[in-house]
Amino acid sequence: MWNKLVLSVRNNCQCSGIAAVFITGYLINTILHKMKNISQETLVFVVFVLIIHKLCASSVLDESTCYCLHEEIAALRNPVHIEPTVISGERVYLLAEQLGVIHEYHPGASVNKLRTYIDISDRVVCKRELYEERGLLGFALHPKFEYNEKLYTYTIRSINNKDYVAVSEITKKDVTREKTLMLIEQPGDRRNGGQLLFGDDGFLYIFVGDGGPAEERDNQAQNGDSFLGKVLRVDVDKTTIADYRYRYYDIPQDNPKKSDWRQEVFAVGTRNMWRCSKDDGDRQGKRKGRIFCGDLGSSLADELTELKKGGNYGWPYMEGNICRNSTMCQQIAGDTVAPLYEFRRNDTSSRVTAVVGGPLYRGTLFPEIYGQLLYGDYTVGALSTLKEPSRNAIQSSWTPSNFTRCDKSMCTCEARAPQRTMLLSFGQTHEGELLLLMTDEPNPHKPAGAVLSLKPQNSKVVTCGVSSNLPTLWINILSCALVISAYLYRFT
Repeated sequence: MWNKLVLSVRNNCQCSGIAAVFITGYLINTILHKMKNISQETLVFVVFVLIIHKLCASSVLDESTCYCLHEEIAALRNPVHIEPTVISGERVYLLAEQLGVIHEYHPGASVNKLRTYIDISDRVVCKRELYEERGLLGFALHPKFEYNEKLYTYTIRSINNKDYVAVSEITKKDVTREKTLMLIEQPGDRRNGGQLLFGDDGFLYIFVGDGGPAEERDNQAQNGDSFLGKVLRVDVDKTTIADYRYRYYDIPQDNPKKSDWRQEVFAVGTRNMWRCSKDDGDRQGKRKGRIFCGDLGSSLADELTELKKGGNYGWPYMEGNICRNSTMCQQIAGDTVAPLYEFRRNDTSSRVTAVVGGPLYRGTLFPEIYGQLLYGDYTVGALSTLKEPSRNAIQSSWTPSNFTRCDKSMCTCEARAPQRTMLLSFGQTHEGELLLLMTDEPNPHKPAGAVLSLKPQNSKVVTCGVSSNLPTLWINILSCALVISAYLYRFT
């Protein structure tokens, strides 16, 4: 009897104060013993109706790992990248909108939380249309940004009616003295890449898409003399002379430097890596510095992969583990980097139709996913994690798990923000916690985007707006009390 009673209380009394429930239940039980003319059938019917009300009033809770959402900033125009940093001693964030504006976000400010840092919207190509893939696509802060205020941007610009990737350095917010590190002509207006990040080695990694050629036979991703479809690595702390011109970077001495590759090339065969992140390492400092990316495929598969020096990611001969050209696959087999995980288009169980790579989680709010790689889907915003196999594991493959939204009743009142439709990118806080950059309309000029922070669920159901929900609260208390009374009345 008591096991059934405890189970019923746990299942039906989550919204009520336990003390109030038991006191009310005791009083009702006493009254029932005094009322000799009440039938058990009537009591069971009343309890049944109230339990049904309770079950309909709140959805069944999923006890697996889930997240709640707090809205940090709204009305953004396609937010594509966010970085924590320190400016004038204050912990802030720099946030990029695709049309060409980078803002300072001051979460602790009471007013004016969002302030323009730089505006280069007049320099970039970014049309007012859905699914525009050009514009300001990424930026990276110099490892010593707090002191030198150097910021590097990845944009698409038009020069003589041709589109170019432009990687530039801007110091101390002075856009008039912008330095262009490189220009890469684009064969089309799609698959532009856009990720920049500094590795633990201090070098700048540049992730360039294949440029969206009309014909995939235009094989620039495998052409080592082209920057298209490549990962580049340069040293921005040195300058040099190349082709009789001053160049604002140098070549790291340990770049692969294969005979048929340009010296800046670090890896080849990428299609459109979106997004990449660097592992901060575990609590013992192990595995620090690894770089993970999501790479968008064409018609066969997307993939998540780890960046390897001198690696070949297969495009356009391969998508994930799928070979598109058997002769060429054999030729590059020795250098091919296998994906950590692939998402095949014909796999109906996959939650991914266009992968967005996320960070490997090293925060503290979600201990259940510590050390797992986050990823999501651009089209519907679904989140998942990829668990790394242990070094002693027999099975060496990474395994996916869903990372779902919590039932709102288990979220604090300030963590019940609506999740936007489409996922543009991930971000992290100063503490390593998770941020989502999302939008309801993928038009870079429409203020339909937001930055959302992930929060863990509460340990018990939270009732928001108590004053307006007192009738429901008392109905819940009475329903729980009647469940207790039914058991006591039945067995005493």
